[in-house]
Amino acid sequence: MSIRKLDQKVIRNAASELANRDPTLGKVLEELGPPPLWKRPATFATFVRIVLEQQVSLDSARMTYERLSKAVQGSVVPKAIAKLGESDLRSLGFTRQNARYVSTLARDVLAGDFRIGSLPRLDDQTVREKITARLGLGDWTADVYLMMALLRPDVVPLGDLALIKGCEELFGKEFDRDSLASLAETWRPYRSVATRMIWQSYLDRRGRKFKT
Repeated sequence: MSIRKLDQKVIRNAASELANRDPTLGKVLEELGPPPLWKRPATFATFVRIVLEQQVSLDSARMTYERLSKAVQGSVVPKAIAKLGESDLRSLGFTRQNARYVSTLARDVLAGDFRIGSLPRLDDQTVREKITARLGLGDWTADVYLMMALLRPDVVPLGDLALIKGCEELFGKEFDRDSLASLAETWRPYRSVATRMIWQSYLDRRGRKFKT
């Protein structure tokens, strides 16, 4: 089975198609151009970053991750995390929950119960099931990993606050999970690209850039 992946060419073409369908996304494309690819490596370290981002701002999560990376000499791998343990992770700024989640994930990988290297070969739903079977890793974590590490083109993180707020600002109405899911149906098969366009607009209005 061939697994489709995003690259800059696919994003440009998809953004143009989405803009033709939806005047609101068309305005985003006209003002800001195609969104960045925004990719991360398909590794254990990326899962750690995403877990950190579950409960705090991206900037705060990045600072905690940088402290962790320094503590393990840049090698954010399961063996190093398992050696640190939960108490050392908390001393670096992890919450009690996130320290537990990341330590458990490291042990799962070392035990062979979670094979990160196999995920790129699996379809979206199977990847989601594998990820959400892990302690503390829910749909949002799976969505972000699918979108940014595996570069899947048709994923929408319905629980993402920046996506919800960005849609409310662009479309001028309130959204909840159900109404966002309904809107996202009109973006198929490029929901990941539409999400990037909305994130792009959200960040631009705040004078910010997303740092991978």
